[in-house]
Amino acid sequence: MGVSVGGAKAHQMDMGERGFGETGDRAVCLECVLDKGLGEQMARLLTRNRCTFCGRESPGDQPIAADFEDVMHLVMNAIRFFYLRSADSLFGSDDVTPRYESDDVVYTVCDAAVTGDVLEAILEVIDADDWNEDPSVLRPDVALRHAWDNFREKVKHQSRFVFLSVPEERSDHPDEFTTAEILAKLVEIIETRRAHIVLPPGHLLYRGRMFDRAEPLFTYSSDVLGAPPPDRASANRMSPAGISMFYGCDDIATVVAEIGAHSVSRFAVVGAFETTRPLRLVDLANLASPPSVFDPGAREGYYESRFLHAVARDLSEPVDFDGREHIEYVPTQVVMEYLRWLPHPSVDGVMFRSAQNGGRSCVVFCGPEGCADEGEETPETMLRLLSGSVRVVRVVSTPADF
Repeated sequence: MGVSVGGAKAHQMDMGERGFGETGDRAVCLECVLDKGLGEQMARLLTRNRCTFCGRESPGDQPIAADFEDVMHLVMNAIRFFYLRSADSLFGSDDVTPRYESDDVVYTVCDAAVTGDVLEAILEVIDADDWNEDPSVLRPDVALRHAWDNFREKVKHQSRFVFLSVPEERSDHPDEFTTAEILAKLVEIIETRRAHIVLPPGHLLYRGRMFDRAEPLFTYSSDVLGAPPPDRASANRMSPAGISMFYGCDDIATVVAEIGAHSVSRFAVVGAFETTRPLRLVDLANLASPPSVFDPGAREGYYESRFLHAVARDLSEPVDFDGREHIEYVPTQVVMEYLRWLPHPSVDGVMFRSAQNGGRSCVVFCGPEGCADEGEETPETMLRLLSGSVRVVRVVSTPADF
């Protein structure tokens, strides 16, 4: 049967709107999909018993594959989450806006989402077109990153004590945040992404100190191994000099890597501290992966999740001890103080990845009053040093028991 001229024009318009051409009689099974979100969306579209791409067949009547055309609609929706078709953009013909070919955007969005055969098929059917991001606004994670970088520079080199109380000129532009706003936004994202962990009573955290020689084990108590008194609290990644906090790790190897990284002493004395009550920590050590861009219901948090991952990397980034380390520590110190006193609901500390070996470390917002020897707990105690847990480790290239 022939197609009328009017029908042909409507068909061409439909092709242009959807962004891809004829897909043929092909089907894609879930085994050919690597992205969890895409697989979940496809699971509702299964109508075929055989996959064209891997040859997998259903042993019964249960469908295992979705029409390739249906998959392409999911792909195009994901592409349009990032890009505008330049012909449909207000900035489609200027000489400034970066533009990308269809193959480029397919690789960006789909390269890790499907197997190679399916990727080649997507490249084959997508319309040859130009695409660009919306130049009128910054991508949300880029805007947040700019604001975060501006915050870091400000507290390092301009103001680190009064920026919350001194009014800053606010911008009506959605891309821009004041210093106070980016901290509030960070807390909002932490809550939205549920980036918390609750350490139950009885959870063990290891903490240690470096010594030049191994002293008898009975000399070590929570007064020695716990959070230091304020007048002996030195500047650290998460706390400035004079403010005591408890730094701990999940395992002895990470403790030794952390405290031995910049010490010439050869012995680490390590003890196990047990939590005496539930501790609610911001968990930047085990962040969930950004949501799939193929899932319309979840992709709203994609950019915020990417930003939170970037902040977590910054907090765990190694610092060169070249005399400027105290300046480089300032942003994380300010963030810790903000998290300690201002958010609601409150948190007891932050879990993060060690800059030395990638192990899990934490800072608990308590000084020596929050640490006690076993059997000498007070109402303020958050962590108790277990009797018999203290051990001495000789610090060599690989920590070994002494």
